[in-house]
Order: sequence, then structure tokens, then C-alpha cells
Amino acid sequence: MNTGLRIAAFAVAVAAVFAIAFGVGRVAGPDPEPTPGPSTHRPATPHSSTHAEGSGASH
Repeated sequence: MNTGLRIAAFAVAVAAVFAIAFGVGRVAGPDPEPTPGPSTHRPATPHSSTHAEGSGASH
């Protein structure tokens, strides 16, 4: 087997392994858009719920 044929066979084998791994990854991989779960993040509010509005309390 000459060198050119060996290099070509190696390149084909590498491409086949990559294609198989890519296909398996697409089938068994994670979802492209994960479903949102419950969030513990609370948005910042300008006033705290413990202070009455207009009380003059600084935050």
C-alpha cells in the first residue's frame, strides 16, 4: 500500500468517525432550547415591601 493511499484511507476513516460521533450527538445530545425551570431570581424593585410609600425611608 503506497503512502498516498494510506493517507487517503486515514482521512476517510477520520471523517467517518466524526460523522458518526456528530450523528450520535445530535440524537442523544441535550435539547437545543432547554425548558425554563422555576427561577429563584427576583427582579429588583424600587421600594421594599416592608416600607410604606411616602414614609421617607431611604434604601
